[in-house]
Amino acid sequence: MRIGASLLGIFLLSINLAAPAAESYQRKCEVVDGVVVCQSLADELANLPAEEKGTRLYQEADKRHGPLMGYGSPGYGDSQSKFIAVIKEADGTQNTREIRLKYLENSPDGNKRLMIFDKPKDLKRHAMLTVSHKDGADEQWVYDPENNQVKRILSNNAFTPFSGTEITFEDISSQDITKYDYQYERDAQLDGTPCYVINRFPKGKYSGYQRLETWIDKATYLVKKIDYYDRGGKLLKTLVMGNYQQFNDKYWRAGEMLMENHQSGRSTQLVWSEYRFNTGLTEADFSLNSLKNVN
Repeated sequence: MRIGASLLGIFLLSINLAAPAAESYQRKCEVVDGVVVCQSLADELANLPAEEKGTRLYQEADKRHGPLMGYGSPGYGDSQSKFIAVIKEADGTQNTREIRLKYLENSPDGNKRLMIFDKPKDLKRHAMLTVSHKDGADEQWVYDPENNQVKRILSNNAFTPFSGTEITFEDISSQDITKYDYQYERDAQLDGTPCYVINRFPKGKYSGYQRLETWIDKATYLVKKIDYYDRGGKLLKTLVMGNYQQFNDKYWRAGEMLMENHQSGRSTQLVWSEYRFNTGLTEADFSLNSLKNVN
């Protein structure tokens, strides 16, 4: 039996409105030869090969929330935020960094990010500029105010730790979706939350990782955890992301990140605050000259 167009539209709308909160299971309905056919994303991906399924799932996460480490979901134009980095040594001693971040969305090629140190005193006004590219390696520069010098970070040094933390220059690069291969591994629970577990394999020849085992919340497509495996296949680090908050009814950002190094016993906790969006930043704020004028 065929249903009239207007009645059918109401019927399809009612199905989608009644769908559960987990968007993986929301059904998209269409009419095929007069028959209403409904299929969820989970249904659509169920029988795909592991590589294609992993790629599709991570594409969905990227579309909704964008890359990690502060860039976040697309459409923000520009934004600013702050974080405190608490560095814990294997013997329990701690020290901290206070850093401001500025972001500029610059699609289709990539985004730009400026990190400015406020504390401790000996690092004040040190800065790092990252210019990401969808094709090819990101460009990264650091500014040393004591010598008034700007130096470029070479791609083969990307695995160097950033400012004494357990986070490398590679970790804070753009991590654009095109720079990895993907493989779906399994469904699993993380602290009671159903997740997709997807392996990401870096394509860059200078990457310090063999793979990144990434846990994605099935309901929200937010990344919950990443296990980093070194080039020898041993577990190196784990990043746990939490306290997600939504800003302006659309931008999701993690409030806390904890990176633990299983091989060294060190850890770095990032606590984020003061997110602001569409603040009026321009290209001029992300030039090499701007590095020497940070305050």
